[in-house]
Amino acid sequence: MMIANYSVIQQRPLLSVNLYYPQLKYICKSCRGKRVVLGTKSVKLNIMPGVDNDETIKVSRSGGADPDGNQPGDLYVVIKVREDPVFRREGADIHVDAVLSITQAILGGTIQVPTLTGDVVLKVRPGTQPAQKVVLKKKGIKTRNSYSFGDQYVHFNVNIPVNQTPKQRELIEEFAKEEQGEYDKCVAAGASG
Repeated sequence: MMIANYSVIQQRPLLSVNLYYPQLKYICKSCRGKRVVLGTKSVKLNIMPGVDNDETIKVSRSGGADPDGNQPGDLYVVIKVREDPVFRREGADIHVDAVLSITQAILGGTIQVPTLTGDVVLKVRPGTQPAQKVVLKKKGIKTRNSYSFGDQYVHFNVNIPVNQTPKQRELIEEFAKEEQGEYDKCVAAGASG
């Protein structure tokens, strides 16, 4: 019987690397030889009418620089629309509140209402109720990539006076008696019929 001794020797190839580092005679003071300068850059954007909150605009080749000398990347800008103290926006439609006096709500009249293009005179119908609204067609925001406009909704609030003069109170009490008399007539007519 023959016994053989085997020993395995693992051989690894030797890597011989000769790196060439050119000696830089002049180093750029701005980038210090890195070929990229860190800093900020201003970019002018054309914001299209109708852009809404959290929309993203892509600006080609205005992003970060590539140290290898390729084209710069793209810049993505996320739009944040500031809230307006007068107008509320819902898509292309806008909403505004208009405060009426109690006499304007009862008798009707005219009021000035702000729009995006300036104030307009709006006719208030007699008997206008609190929270009633009127639509001003095509007075809203321009729809993006279109020629159409949204609408403006005017929401009426009625201001009830807290303090009245004696004459105002007398007139309101007289009105209440008249109103109660009309109510009593309606109830009596309904009961007899």
